[in-house]
Formats: sequence, C-alpha cells, structure tokens
Amino acid sequence: MCRHAGECGGCKYQHIEYSDQLKEKQIYIESLFQPNHVDAIVASDDIWRYRGKMEFTFSQDKCGNRFLGLFICNGRGKVLDLCECLIADQFVETILDRVRKWWISTNLLAYYPPLDRGSLQTLTVRSGTNQMVILTLSGNCKFALTSDELDSFVKAVQVDATTSVYIIIKCISKGVESKFYEMHLGGPQYLELKLCDIIFNISPQVFFQPNLKVAEKMLYKAIDILELKGDEKVLDLYCGVGTIGIILSNRVLQVIGIEWNANSICDAKENIEKNRIENMQVYQGDVKDRLNNIMQFFTPDIVILDPPRIGLDVATKNFINQIHPKKILYISCNPKSQEDDIKSLVEYKIDIIAPFDQFPHTQHIENIILLTTK
Repeated sequence: MCRHAGECGGCKYQHIEYSDQLKEKQIYIESLFQPNHVDAIVASDDIWRYRGKMEFTFSQDKCGNRFLGLFICNGRGKVLDLCECLIADQFVETILDRVRKWWISTNLLAYYPPLDRGSLQTLTVRSGTNQMVILTLSGNCKFALTSDELDSFVKAVQVDATTSVYIIIKCISKGVESKFYEMHLGGPQYLELKLCDIIFNISPQVFFQPNLKVAEKMLYKAIDILELKGDEKVLDLYCGVGTIGIILSNRVLQVIGIEWNANSICDAKENIEKNRIENMQVYQGDVKDRLNNIMQFFTPDIVILDPPRIGLDVATKNFINQIHPKKILYISCNPKSQEDDIKSLVEYKIDIIAPFDQFPHTQHIENIILLTTK
C-alpha cells in the first residue's frame, strides 16, 4: 500500500499477506522454544495506522538537497524523503509535511555527525490522548537556533492547544557520554496515553508501548496467567514509567519497581501519584546495583522482567536464581535474547508462551513467557 515499500528500511514484510506474516512469526517463536507449547500469536486489530511514535532523521547531500524521513534499506546511512508512513498515526504525516515546509523557509542545515556540523538531527512525533512533537538539535553552539527560528517551529507544528512541543539539545564530545537537555516550548507538559483504563503521563525521552491496542491485550493476558490472589509482593525490574506495576497494583499486596532511566522514574512517580497508588514504590538506578539494597527489606513472590532488547545482564540473572521467586513474568521485544536468558534461570520451567504482533509488516515480535519453579 505504501509508495515507499521496498526502498524504506521500515516495513520489510509489507509485500506478505498479513495472515502469512503471523504464520512466519509463530513458526519463529516455536523454533526458539521447542518442544514447549506456544499459544497462537495474537494479531493486531489494526495493521495500518497503529504506531503512536515515529522518529525521523534530517539529512542533506553535497548539493544541499534536503531529506526528512527514515533510512533507506541498505542505503549506507542515506535518508529517504518520506511522503507517507501508513503504519503511523495520521497526525505523523501532518507534522512531517509542516516541518518540511518550515525547514525550507529557513537556512538551517541538517546535522552531519563526522564534522559536528549543522543544527537539525531528528524529529519525533508521538500520539495519544494529545500529541507531542520533539525536535532534536545539535549541541554545537555555532549552529544554535535563534529565538525567531524556535518560535516559527512552534507555530508550524502546534496544530492546536493540545499539541506539546519540545526541543532536545544533544551535546557530544569525544570519549564522553552524550548529554541531553530538554526545553518545553509550548502546549501540555506531558503526552497523555490511556492503557487498561489508566491514564499515564509521558515525557519526551521515555519509552512507552507504540501499539496501545496490542499492548493492552498483552497486559490483560499477563494478569490472567499470573493467577493473582491479592497477597503477592511484586518486583518490577526495568519498570519504565511504572506501566505494568501500576496496572497490577490494585490486584496485589505491594509493588516495587527499579529503573535506570532517571526521566522514566520521574514519570513513574508522577503516574503513581496521579493514579493514587499507595502500595507501589520505585527506585532509580542500575537493576543489579539496586537489587542488593532492596532485598534487605523485600522478598518478592513474583518478578516482572521487561528488559531492553539486549536482555538481562549476568548479575541480574544470578540474583533472580538466588532470591528464587515463585513466578517470573518475562516480557520481551527480542525473543532470541529472552530464550538465552531463560536458559540461565535454571530453577524454572516454562509454563506459558504467548506471542503478540505489536508491529505488523515488520519482523519484530513481542513475547510473554511465564516461568514457575520446577
């Protein structure tokens, strides 16, 4: 359906019938976890316009031609000047068009990393109950935007009063971790997203599930397979903005969350207070460093794992084996690293494997596994 299919590096399965995409993903999960039974993959109700977040890159060639979009498939870093994106919310295309026109009206350069030259790095668009537009800029002060240029950007993208507008300044130095600085330029402070009848406040730099309808099915499935009685203590590792813990909180005795990202922890505390959750606390820091302190006063019955794509580090796996919770719920966007991690959790057996298709027309799969003690 998309005019960019084949050239764009985003939707590599678009040429395959959706039913066949699901079959291929089902076979992949079964091959990873054989001989365990795998539930039938849960399809996405919407196979178009399902994504609530997209990030696009600014680029220019030697002739000064401007490109704003996604990376070209096998294009060695070249950017496709995107006209449409059919997996994204319609609002995304509206903003893409407005930002492209705004860029043409200025003399601003796309950022070129090898020379630390130029201003414009990425454009991120997020949709929920309201919308958020985020412009990431170079931290090189030689290419800083003027107040007039920032004002014109806000006017270009602020569709109405509910549109939140931010810039993020990315500062880089050799041998030093990049630093990011946020500035709120207009509209609401947060993006609001509703999941499982709970409203979450999301700030610009934090992760949230991009396909809310499938994420909701996934979380209700998690609640179902945990068979909660109400007296459980839950340890939510990699808790992000508190999504899973908050949704579980009225079904268990206590929840403690750990998350390394400081922005996510700020949002988690905001969401706990906003939703009047009294039995959940969150702590910022690296999971493996925080666990020793927390386990001095807290012994979980259930551990929730939702790590980044790389999976669990060795220290966390060792610690889980040591504290030996009755149940582990492992949610993963990378079933291969999930499979590798589970091999290290030697005292547990796989009870349930439930894949979900959050990302139609791509190779990505979200997978839930319930582990119980042998």
